[in-house]
Amino acid sequence: MISPWLGLPLLLAGALLLFTLWGAFTIAWDAAHPPRKGFAWALASGRPGDPAAAGVESEEVHLPGLDGVPCPAWRLQGGGGPKAPVLLVLHGWGRSRWDSLSRVLPLLPEVSEAWLPDLPAHGEHAARTSWVGVREPEAAAAMLHEIHARRPGLPLALMGHSLGAGVALRGATLAQSRGTPVAGVIALAPYLDVGSPIPGRLTLRELPAWPFAPLALRLLRVCGRMDGPLDADVVGLQAPVLVVACEGDPISPVSDAERVIASLPHGTLLTLPGDRHDEPGAGDPARFTAVTLAFLCGLTPPQGEAA
Repeated sequence: MISPWLGLPLLLAGALLLFTLWGAFTIAWDAAHPPRKGFAWALASGRPGDPAAAGVESEEVHLPGLDGVPCPAWRLQGGGGPKAPVLLVLHGWGRSRWDSLSRVLPLLPEVSEAWLPDLPAHGEHAARTSWVGVREPEAAAAMLHEIHARRPGLPLALMGHSLGAGVALRGATLAQSRGTPVAGVIALAPYLDVGSPIPGRLTLRELPAWPFAPLALRLLRVCGRMDGPLDADVVGLQAPVLVVACEGDPISPVSDAERVIASLPHGTLLTLPGDRHDEPGAGDPARFTAVTLAFLCGLTPPQGEAA
């Protein structure tokens, strides 16, 4: 028989354990089920509702996805001329091609066209769950292969933000290993693995990261949704890479970007002031735009791919 003096502490300990497990499960569940931010979100946040509203010529297309489910996408007409780079733009976690649209507008004058997909479980994509960056690089590599088949001879580049930055870098590495030429990658606010953004987002919400975040990461690993270190995944990438980081970013710390750069043979790090993870260039927009445009202008087709 349990002593009354022990009953209450054991009950409280059990309740605390259940609360901790519930919190960790909720975090892991949210990571795999991102919010849908589409047309209504774009209008509410002051973004263009579609490319036409931004004055851009476009068409609705589909790009390869995962498990036979294609990714809805926009193909935007750029102003860079017929030999300018083709740009594939990948959004971050919980965002969509509507977010990519506002991000790519300043770059359209220097590209021939831009392709903006919704990644699995984001925007209007039919999938119900995200792989949180684990399998999305497979889709990115397939997208690059298809775009290259449609636009042979043109420099093919990627730009990704946050989760999309990691998908872009890993996807470019995978595509390169399969023979698809990649001219360059722009990685905005990349993180090493989800061990960086999950505690960071909890801190921003003024919630304790421990013990919930470590348990949530274990759950994601068990479910096959815990990515490996980004710096280890991209050591074979030969294309030039521009990594943009913010000094005070609580989601993707500069130290993560520095480790990624150290693993790349042709990497450049641009560190900007501010703490805007959602808009890494907001601290110095003029410099951010100038450097990214210069990077795109300097891209050429890989050897043997000239038009």
